[in-house]
Amino acid sequence: MTRTPASVLALCLACMTLEGYDVIAYGAALPFLLAHPDWGVTTAQAGVLGSLTPVGMLVGAVVVGLLTDRLGRRRLVLISTAIFSIAMLACGLAPGVAVFAVGRLLVGLGVGGVLPSIAALVYEYSASGRHHVNTALAFAGVGVGGALAALVAALFGPDLGFRVVYLVGGGAALVVLPLAMRFLPESLVYLRARGRHDEAAGWAARLGVDAEVAEPPREGSRIGVLFSRRFGATTVMFCLATFASLLVLFGLYTWLPQLMRSAGYELGSALTFLVVLNVGTAVGPLVLGRLADRYGSRVVTAGSFLLAVVGIAVLSQPLPTVLLYVAVVLAGIGTVGTQILINVFIASRYPVDVRATAIGVALSVGRIGGIVGPLYGAFLLTTQLPTAVLFLAFAAPALLGAVVVASIPRAVAPRPETAGAGARRHDLQAQ
Repeated sequence: MTRTPASVLALCLACMTLEGYDVIAYGAALPFLLAHPDWGVTTAQAGVLGSLTPVGMLVGAVVVGLLTDRLGRRRLVLISTAIFSIAMLACGLAPGVAVFAVGRLLVGLGVGGVLPSIAALVYEYSASGRHHVNTALAFAGVGVGGALAALVAALFGPDLGFRVVYLVGGGAALVVLPLAMRFLPESLVYLRARGRHDEAAGWAARLGVDAEVAEPPREGSRIGVLFSRRFGATTVMFCLATFASLLVLFGLYTWLPQLMRSAGYELGSALTFLVVLNVGTAVGPLVLGRLADRYGSRVVTAGSFLLAVVGIAVLSQPLPTVLLYVAVVLAGIGTVGTQILINVFIASRYPVDVRATAIGVALSVGRIGGIVGPLYGAFLLTTQLPTAVLFLAFAAPALLGAVVVASIPRAVAPRPETAGAGARRHDLQAQ
């Protein structure tokens, strides 16, 4: 076989690009959806529609987080990608709000299934000291996809309406899916758990991954491990941090164009801010990933939350456009960038065989924040508060997230597979 770690990373990047496009598509298309003459969607209804995708992501994360270690990450990535591909096309072709709402729910179901599986798969196929960087590279696709969604909306939305954003995304997903079916490898942990030791050993040697993937599956309940005396407090704190991160992420991504329009910007300029926001989410995590590999997850993740606080707070001030773009980039780094770091932080703190379950549980609870975010933004916009207050209200949950991350208990003891030359680096990542 000719597959390499680079090809694995490229496929994961492509899947995450589709996910980023699908997540940001709603916020990018929202101005045109609100202006649709036949549907008559109000701001409050738009908030509810925006929350349907996180609801689906909650269900998807719960199901896949529990099944991925049992059924295999590859299979669930493919199924999830197929679901959100078809759902995006359904949104673009929807005859009314009801079908559109079902489509947004199914988009969330598929997207929620991809993220924990990709996060765990990238972690497995990363060499020691490359976990944060490789995960950041794969998850940079979220920013790339989001920027593409905003560009499609800005270029074609004024003439073709909101439907074009969804049709382009669904069509692209149908192109990537056959490639993933052909080339995406299976999880090494899953292969070992199913007794396919020779196949797993061959992949480990060919791809140069760490020996930790050879750890045998744990007997008993994975959920029980997460909430055991050793990991219980850590699991709760990770859930709270993910809640704060996704509240800010989905709230800002859904309502940023409308917030910028309330600040006096034209529609085209408002969508440009959404493009710039996703540039930050694509590029920033690469830098943060290197810093986290060097200095540890805790300090860099908390700092990333604070970048979001600063970036969003600065947007509340009437500053030159260049400075506002810088602030938007910081906000982008501190939203998706923070969630990427949290995922890797989680992966570094649990045994291999419950890693994907841990990520899935944290994301499942965190998705409640994703559900609240669009509703939170809709509520704020209907209060007629000053624009500066609206932005500060979005910055507050990010500040809370920084405090939570700083409060996560330190590792009780090094994991068995970290013994030896790589233990010191892994312990640093886990702090």
